[in-house]
Amino acid sequence: MNDVAAPTARIRAFAWDYLAVLGYLVGLTGLGLLLTFGPVGSAWAELMQDPVRADFVAFVFAVLPVVLYFALSESSRAGATWGKRRVGLVVVVAGLGTFPALGRALIRNGLKFLPWQMAHTAMFHIPGLPAATGEPPTWSVVVLGAAWLLVALYLLGLTRLGGYRPMYDRVAGTVVVRGRAAE
Repeated sequence: MNDVAAPTARIRAFAWDYLAVLGYLVGLTGLGLLLTFGPVGSAWAELMQDPVRADFVAFVFAVLPVVLYFALSESSRAGATWGKRRVGLVVVVAGLGTFPALGRALIRNGLKFLPWQMAHTAMFHIPGLPAATGEPPTWSVVVLGAAWLLVALYLLGLTRLGGYRPMYDRVAGTVVVRGRAAE
């Protein structure tokens, strides 16, 4: 496929998208501080003390909205996130050239951001984190290691060795290509 996006273009596009994600996460941090130090602080602290509940809150308010932003953008008529549009890239179904349906885009981005969720899950179960950390459970170390292994595999997929298609693109049957002109 001659029009497969260069890794540098994909990284630039993700950097633009990350600015939007970072803005959202900064706002979310502000909300978290308000909840922590505001009038519901003690109830919030009690809720967040349980690692399973804390992980669920992080998933619902941080990871899921980011996955939805990417999936909804890539399955839209533009076929691209804001960052990809700025760089002139689109996500298409491999072999068809059409924009992915929402289900395919959700698979693609669910897998793409899976290491982030895995890291959250592992970290929330380390006793005392972030203040005075205790010994992490073995499973937590394994999950964190697996998350980093997935990141490495994804990066390898961006190289010639990986055919310029990370594993999440291969599983979802998508490819990022040079598309419409940058906005």
